[in-house]
Amino acid sequence: MYSQTTALQDYVQACRKYTKAWWRRPAADITGADLKRLFFEVAHEHGRSIAVQQKLKAAINTIFEWGIESGRIRGVNFSPASNIKLVGRKMEKQTEILTQKQISQLLRLAKELNHPWYPIWFAAVHTGARSGELYALLWSDIDFEGSRLYINKSYSKRSNSIGPTKAGYWRDVPINSELMKFLKELRLQSSGRENVLPHPTDWTRGEQAKVLKTFLAQVGLPQVKFHTLRACFATHLLRHKVAPAIVMKICGWKDLETMQRYVRLAGIEVEGATDSLKFLSEKKVLATVVEIFGTQD
Repeated sequence: MYSQTTALQDYVQACRKYTKAWWRRPAADITGADLKRLFFEVAHEHGRSIAVQQKLKAAINTIFEWGIESGRIRGVNFSPASNIKLVGRKMEKQTEILTQKQISQLLRLAKELNHPWYPIWFAAVHTGARSGELYALLWSDIDFEGSRLYINKSYSKRSNSIGPTKAGYWRDVPINSELMKFLKELRLQSSGRENVLPHPTDWTRGEQAKVLKTFLAQVGLPQVKFHTLRACFATHLLRHKVAPAIVMKICGWKDLETMQRYVRLAGIEVEGATDSLKFLSEKKVLATVVEIFGTQD
């Protein structure tokens, strides 16, 4: 769950990064014109997206509101950022996913090379769980008899503690035969370990994306983030005709907007939509192709 503490840390980080020139100025002297220049610089000189600008604006508004209410900022009645209109359009980036063949290569090579992260990557692409959820997964969360895996908590690097999942509720993931075999073998090797997966030091430090990208580069596969493995899980389920509502439930998404990104990635909305557009017979299409490119000996 996105806690108030986490939000505060994000606000502090955003303000430290972009408002350093204001640190010695009284807050009451900061004007709307100052804010306009700031957001122009963030957008055009730093090249930051509208989403980054929105986070910075929210941070500044929150700081001013707190300062005014607590009496620490005097002479102003509202945040100078409150009436600023951000320029730019929020563009959705297309998520890069690995194909099934590439995922198979990743797991096969990681296993052959005895990579310490092999169990973690295997679990990620078979459950769609987030990094923190996998880190917090215990053997007591797995129902071998019912072939279910329960995701009910998550590890936070910021607080170095176990808390609720991002959505704030538990969910279960069906265990297929491949994952079942893997888990049974892993349990035999766990030597009484409470956690399902090993905890490499770089995972505890939050370097899961760096480790994955490094390995993918070494083996010649597209470099993606660790979180992309979750996208791979969802997208390939959709491509195998699993209903979007079920994928949404398994992955723990509350809003349809997030789900729709993966529906578009899977192409299930438009699959077969152009099949009826046959304006020429197959013979005429073939003849046209031959005419354009010529015959080959």
